[in-house]
Amino acid sequence: MPSLSFVTVDVFTTTRYAGNPLAIINVPKGHDISDDQMQQIAREFNLSESVFLHESIASDNGVPEWRIRIFMTTAELPFAGHPTIGTACYALGSIAHNAPKGRLIANAGPIDVDFASDVARAAIPHNVHVHTENPFTIHDVYKLQPALVGVSSRAIDIVSPVKGMNFVCVELPDLATLAKIDNTGVKPQPRLDEAWNVGFAGSLFYVLTDGPVTDDKVVKVRTRMMEGNFEDPATGSAACALGAHLALKARSKSVHFDVTQGVEIGRKSDIGVSVVLKEGLDEVESIELSGSAVKIMEGVIEY
Repeated sequence: MPSLSFVTVDVFTTTRYAGNPLAIINVPKGHDISDDQMQQIAREFNLSESVFLHESIASDNGVPEWRIRIFMTTAELPFAGHPTIGTACYALGSIAHNAPKGRLIANAGPIDVDFASDVARAAIPHNVHVHTENPFTIHDVYKLQPALVGVSSRAIDIVSPVKGMNFVCVELPDLATLAKIDNTGVKPQPRLDEAWNVGFAGSLFYVLTDGPVTDDKVVKVRTRMMEGNFEDPATGSAACALGAHLALKARSKSVHFDVTQGVEIGRKSDIGVSVVLKEGLDEVESIELSGSAVKIMEGVIEY
């Protein structure tokens, strides 16, 4: 029976049993594993995402490269934040013996990663899109979260950091309101723009805890990401989507966001997002996602 080694790590934290758990399955060169088998293994781990890390390949510039495949329990994703950071920490820190630079080749494109002082930084592939054809209304929010009925929102936007990843971003007035969010079992059904009507959709509720976005400011944000009955402890892709959208909305050339997620479910996660806009301030030049990870377990899975 074929088998593969694996590790699990908690991502966006330096504390074990906090952050967001991630399974990383090592796939040696020449190993034959099908998409269906990878999906089955991801379903067995039953985490928000699992990564299949293919053995490093030689690159022209000597920087190690790894092909990665990211799976939820039900489908493959082109990109996701906490798998990127968790895999970067493991690949550069453990496999490559604290190599300072590397590259992850995801379905969404190549991701250049740096690693220093136990923190990974990833240059995130992006094609930021704000959906405008069919706006999400406050009454749609109430259907998702009945506990919010009567609460006003300062902003409701549907944002995609890349095609196939979609988030309904709802700004709430304070942390007390954020605490009302519950696992209602209702999945968001955003009416996506026609050319972007594909992929995952989640609900991101957020509070700007120290005021509005301005240039060169560290903006502190508290978030919760819901998808039906599931609350994600840390969602790097949603943090990237939100950071890019807020920077564009404020027309701020360069902004860093300190995003804290997972507090309400006992898995505090610390997510860093840095956004730089192009000179016209209407397009994203770069998005950098940063965070740490700590190893929890290792073993072998047979399939």
